[in-house]
Amino acid sequence: MKHLKRLFKVLDEWKWQYLIAGFLIIISSVFRMLEPKILQITIDGVVVFFLNDGKSTIENPDYIANLFYNWLPEIRLDNLFIILGYIGLMMVLISGIRVITQFISGIITASATENAIQKLRNQLFRHIQRLPISWINEKSTGEIVQRSTGDIDTIRTFLGTQTVELILFSAVFIGSFSMMVSIHFLYALIAICLGPVNLLLAIYFFNKEGKIWEEHEAEQDELTKIAEENLSGIRVVQAFTREDFETKKFATQNQKKLKVALKHVNLHKNYWTIADFLINFQIAIAVFAGGYFVLNQQITIGEFASFFSYTLLVAWPMRQVGQIVSRMGMATVAVERIAEILDAKEEDYSGDIPTEKHLLGDIEFKNVFFKYHETDKNWALENVNFKITKGENIALMGKTGAGKSTIIALLTRLYEPNSGEIILDGKPLSTFEKSFLRRKIGVVHQQPFLFSTTIQNNMAFANETMTETEFAKAIAAAQVDGFMEKCKTVLKRWLAKKA
Repeated sequence: MKHLKRLFKVLDEWKWQYLIAGFLIIISSVFRMLEPKILQITIDGVVVFFLNDGKSTIENPDYIANLFYNWLPEIRLDNLFIILGYIGLMMVLISGIRVITQFISGIITASATENAIQKLRNQLFRHIQRLPISWINEKSTGEIVQRSTGDIDTIRTFLGTQTVELILFSAVFIGSFSMMVSIHFLYALIAICLGPVNLLLAIYFFNKEGKIWEEHEAEQDELTKIAEENLSGIRVVQAFTREDFETKKFATQNQKKLKVALKHVNLHKNYWTIADFLINFQIAIAVFAGGYFVLNQQITIGEFASFFSYTLLVAWPMRQVGQIVSRMGMATVAVERIAEILDAKEEDYSGDIPTEKHLLGDIEFKNVFFKYHETDKNWALENVNFKITKGENIALMGKTGAGKSTIIALLTRLYEPNSGEIILDGKPLSTFEKSFLRRKIGVVHQQPFLFSTTIQNNMAFANETMTETEFAKAIAAAQVDGFMEKCKTVLKRWLAKKA
């Protein structure tokens, strides 16, 4: 539940919108409670009055029914159609106010939810951009994408639908039960006698829901990871004719996800079967008890009709509590998965060396040890020592996995050595700001990545204020100036898919 509290903190900025929406829902529920009373006065005040040849059977109407009777003209056999017109008008007004307030509440809730989700998405994306590369490498791209999209949508559904429904169901339940008590206290208790059983069932269902959905999302992450890796490396897969192997791997993981999904479906099937039985059994008890009280003249036929309507209104939130609990369980899991990302510590860019300092280029590694994971048995770099003076051209030669790229990663402080020291211009590398180092040290990656934008924007990715002169120098350095001369507008062209 602590994660749900954290989720509701995201809503602080829009809490007044949610409060107004909740207030309107309560107003709508109040008018919903009046509709069965219209049925009651129609039966007791008009139908029974007509069948008894103008003899009224109403003795002590409850407070709400008495208010309606006071608003009506005197009931006589010669003006029953006028009375029905008044009753119809009251029904239209009450229903109209109920629908309008509920509609406005829905608009306010939807607007507040979409704004809150937009804020959460931006917050999550910004945080991911600032996480250490070591944390990013421990997660698959597919898993991060799934949490940033699927889990966010799960939260959006809960906030946009279930939060307001929870208020609506609570208001309807309390209002309906209060109306039932005003008619007949003992009958009201009998009509909700199975409510506690339904509540205990919902609590049990909630505990099961969270565990199964967490397992489901883990399998979904793995499936997304396999699909993402395969599509990213589809050329390699086809070049080595590994299509069948990759298809089998995907199908195996998809089968695992299916098993968990079926567990989730079976849980819902079992819950709804039991819940529906309890609700229908409760309604049957209410009908039997109501007939008994009518025959013993403890309530009127109109009161029985309105009471039955209230019984259905009480049964509705008691049944729907399962859906709210289900969505709450799924939202809780989604919040936990997103919180795992938001709780990850952002990369510390701080350093003591002024960022305006000019680098000379003297580099020294002293007894440097490094491994990517604490659990790794072998060192990626083991007791590395070397010195490079300013102006030297150095080539690091070695087989795959020898640590060449790791040395560059340590120089730009993408990782920190486990032990030993790296010296830059006579000062510990750890005293330089990371952003400063990454701006000053140029790196050509083994696998270049081009973004879906223009060639010019890709070239200026690290320097948005690049001048035309700097562009010309960059083009010449990349040895594509001849190509550029042939097509003057090429810099402004958008790259095609996959560059």
